Amino acid sequence: MRWEVEEGWGVLESAAVDGPVWTHFSMIEAEGFRFLTVGDDVRFTAERAEQDSCRWRAIRVRAV
Repeated sequence: MRWEVEEGWGVLESAAVDGPVWTHFSMIEAEGFRFLTVGDDVRFTAERAEQDSCRWRAIRVRAV
């Protein structure tokens, strides 16, 4: 995983999806300041959407 705190977006990886998955802090289901940390175990729903070099976008992202 890669997370750009200053910009509020990151790239996730999952064995269930073929390739990197882009996400934005607004897709994180959490209270307060929403961000992810490298190494976090996360669950998300992936949808097809071109964003930067990613073919997928993560929505409904939550740390577990």
